[in-house]
Amino acid sequence: MITTVKEIMTEKLVTISPENSVRKAIGLMEHYKINCLPVIENNQLVGLITSRDVRLNHPNRLVADAMSRNVITIPLNCTLWEAEKLLNQYKIEHLVVIENNKPAGVITKTQLYIELGKYTDSLTGLNTADFLRYKALELLQKENEICIIFLDLDKFGEINKRFGHIIGDKILCGVAQILINSIDAKTDYLCRYAGDEFSILTTEPFNSAVKLTDQISNALKAENWPNKIKITLSSGIAGGQRNTCRNKNLIKVVNNLINTASLASTKAKLEKVTS
Repeated sequence: MITTVKEIMTEKLVTISPENSVRKAIGLMEHYKINCLPVIENNQLVGLITSRDVRLNHPNRLVADAMSRNVITIPLNCTLWEAEKLLNQYKIEHLVVIENNKPAGVITKTQLYIELGKYTDSLTGLNTADFLRYKALELLQKENEICIIFLDLDKFGEINKRFGHIIGDKILCGVAQILINSIDAKTDYLCRYAGDEFSILTTEPFNSAVKLTDQISNALKAENWPNKIKITLSSGIAGGQRNTCRNKNLIKVVNNLINTASLASTKAKLEKVTS
């Protein structure tokens, strides 16, 4: 599942009328320990007044004179990364979340970045699988062709058992750096999927995805790893010709691509064991 703003927004919405005073806005913000108030008139959102607005205006002024009228809103199903884009694009600190054309909640930049931090792998600094799904969905919605590359390190559990998790963690960080150096940031999106599994989303054609996988495999073999450990991987690739899925459930398409690539990497690993 892709996390949406609905899951982290402030739902207990405190609002104010444009005919109220800035003094009342200050009192509400202090009482509820919030830093913005949607301004409602005739059940419609007409503005937003923030802690910055009240600092810049006399308490006796009307909210209508101090509020921002150009309010940036987002739907309930907006993803965290779409919300981040809007906050950065408009250089704002708050977004009003809308349901059925009415305010349903507020999300702040602080709330958003605390939550986004959960989708960054603490060891390698890479994005997690949720970001990969979001980006794949976004690209498919724009009718881009995509491929998913699934990379699974071979016998990594044995490395942890023999050399310890400290060495194992160093290897995972080293693998992450090789992957970062191998991809093109304009066309490729990288994540640590889970454990010793990594995944790359690319808009390059299938043949280019194969070449990228071979390049990564060779780079891992050539690296001077701790304790002279040999690092290899098993890979699977799925994608290409996705323009046939325009009228389908795109989330299912994304999950199918990831699953297909994952199964292909598992098959490649099993073939190594039995060969």
